[in-house]
Amino acid sequence: MRNVVLLALLALAGRAQTVVGAWKLNPARSTLSGQTQPKTLVLRVEPRPNGEVVTVDRTEVNGQSTSASSILYFDGAARSFENAGCSGSQTSRRLNEQSVEILRHCTSGDWERVVRRLTQRGKELVVEITWQRSGRRSEERLVLEKQ
Repeated sequence: MRNVVLLALLALAGRAQTVVGAWKLNPARSTLSGQTQPKTLVLRVEPRPNGEVVTVDRTEVNGQSTSASSILYFDGAARSFENAGCSGSQTSRRLNEQSVEILRHCTSGDWERVVRRLTQRGKELVVEITWQRSGRRSEERLVLEKQ
């Protein structure tokens, strides 16, 4: 569930006119550390005033499906955030025309940094996730393709 929400946040971050639509995980080009690769993962991004709404639909190899939606505002303001793995605050901001950053700080001391970049061709989202949980740091790289 934590990854579903995280991926929702990743998809939210970006320009509505170029990111809007459905994006599917390319498992062969993605690296997920410490978790099982999902059977399918699809992000749907919709514009909204002052941000975006993203819905993440994920199906595990055992057939279990989850869906989560989230909203990001790109104003850099800290907002309360809570999911199964983190209770604390979240901020999001644009780094440049094609990239955004999402930072989560959990009350437990854990944190996540997500940088999402739309490729120049506009057909791929590259998501780089760095996180620290219980003193252990890890990195993941997701490649999602426009559907």
